[in-house]
Amino acid sequence: MTRSRYVRRCLAGLALASALAWGGAASAATCGITGSATATAATYDPFSPTGLPTTLVTLQLTRVNGGGGEKTNTVNFFLKSNSTAADGTSIVPTSVAVDGLVTGLNLDIFYDFNEAPPIYAPTTLNPSPAKKYLKIEFTGNNAASDFATVTFQVTLPANLDLNASTTLPFDAIFACSTTGGGGQTQQTGSIINAVTFPITVLSALQASYGGTALDFGEIGDKTTAQVQAAPLTYVTAPTNYVRVQSSGPYEVSLTSANNYYMTPSGTATGDPLQKVGYNLKFLGVTRNPGGTMPIATICPRAGVGTAAEDHLNIQAQLAEGGAGKVVSPTYLDTLTVTIAPKAAMTTPTSGGECSGLSGQF
Repeated sequence: MTRSRYVRRCLAGLALASALAWGGAASAATCGITGSATATAATYDPFSPTGLPTTLVTLQLTRVNGGGGEKTNTVNFFLKSNSTAADGTSIVPTSVAVDGLVTGLNLDIFYDFNEAPPIYAPTTLNPSPAKKYLKIEFTGNNAASDFATVTFQVTLPANLDLNASTTLPFDAIFACSTTGGGGQTQQTGSIINAVTFPITVLSALQASYGGTALDFGEIGDKTTAQVQAAPLTYVTAPTNYVRVQSSGPYEVSLTSANNYYMTPSGTATGDPLQKVGYNLKFLGVTRNPGGTMPIATICPRAGVGTAAEDHLNIQAQLAEGGAGKVVSPTYLDTLTVTIAPKAAMTTPTSGGECSGLSGQF
């Protein structure tokens, strides 16, 4: 009989972006906004039940002015996730300092990846609780009228499937209008990956054992010849696995207390009559009786949530029978699996998703 003991480590911090930036080229538009922002660094643990409490972010916007006196006079914009990973985020503008007029304060202007967008064009439209975006109407054609300082409240819900190396980019979708220069125009555009937030996303993981003890049952009357003649008969259930969710790469290591021998009560011994050998397969690697090397690898990011988690199969195969061994009510070995998060830039050694590595004979 074997018993398995699993050790879990969680929450290795990984500091990411220290500033929020707004950049990129607007698509097919000669008006719009660019800018940059700063914020107090915050820490987000994807496995925390509380998520990220509201964090204040101040964004310095600069309107885009064309040539020949053309200027942006009004812009309507909202933010959108560029993947489903950030769905559920809330971004609420609470104040705007600008030489002009503002509409849409205290509305959540963040839209999930598959969420229907609001009707935001032309710029003569105004936001509302049913059409959530921010509208800024600039005044004048002087340099002092080119800027707006926006304060946002940003909240991240629990259990976002965020990569530990991400800087949480969002797309800005906008409508803008111009006056002066070439006359009045109405335009729309987008800035891909326009906003990245200064948040430390922990390289964190959760792990547990999904199955039963690796148990061969009663083997006292089985000879080694019987066991080796029908090896697939003397194996543990194929449904046992280690479950891992992680926001970044993780390291897995398995060791055997008695070098893949079961002994009475798991006590170390050099007496061959008190040792029953077995083979173990885990992460595509097989260890045989007497093996001293741990099974170790670095796995790519598993993901957060049950739909994304890795299942690392594990199975044991009896290598010799118990007939002729010292009688004991319990022969066992202790397997220790240690799982630890790694920094996001760590290169995996598994050669692919660890869920794809064989753990069955």
